[in-house]
Amino acid sequence: MEIKVHDIVKFESIAVLEKTTPIPDWVFNAPAAKNYGVVRRMPIMDDMVPIGLRGNTREQRFGTFIHKSRIVEVMTPIELVDRIEGYTNEIHLPTLKKIKQAFEQFNLRWGPTGSVGFELATGISVTTERSDIDVCIYMDAIDRELLVEVGKFLKTLERRVDVQVELASVGAFLLHDFLKHEKLGFVIRTPFGPQLCTTVENQIRLLVNQ
Repeated sequence: MEIKVHDIVKFESIAVLEKTTPIPDWVFNAPAAKNYGVVRRMPIMDDMVPIGLRGNTREQRFGTFIHKSRIVEVMTPIELVDRIEGYTNEIHLPTLKKIKQAFEQFNLRWGPTGSVGFELATGISVTTERSDIDVCIYMDAIDRELLVEVGKFLKTLERRVDVQVELASVGAFLLHDFLKHEKLGFVIRTPFGPQLCTTVENQIRLLVNQ
């Protein structure tokens, strides 16, 4: 069972979480935290999976760990695309349908993340009228021309969409940050922390000591 950042994992109860740090009281009263966590961007060592729990407010977030053997189901953002047609949230559904149609034409591997992705995976209501739509695009290598076209498409949407590009074996960067600061330097998030970088012939180059 391969587990990656952004995946949503299901577990039996809060009791199976690692007790490395005290669990906040709000976790026990948050429906979204009782059986689900989102995999964080950290190395998985000794089968300990770093996950984040979400509460009833934006401020209620808790990072913890769960042993791989305690996970009963893993849902990836890419798998959640198939659930969009059955999504009952009329606030975000129209935009999601437009994204799905456009990204199919772009031949992209992608999936919803954030609060919308969490709702699609769990059926638990966590979005609001003001919630952004977070999506992740998966690429084996940077395709600048394609990313520029994606950026143009996003400007036609009526709701704010935040896109993160997951680059295989490297890390992730925000599409907006890349399109705006590609030559001067943009941040790529790695399992070992953020790094400032730029691109040379569509290849990532870290800006070290600059």
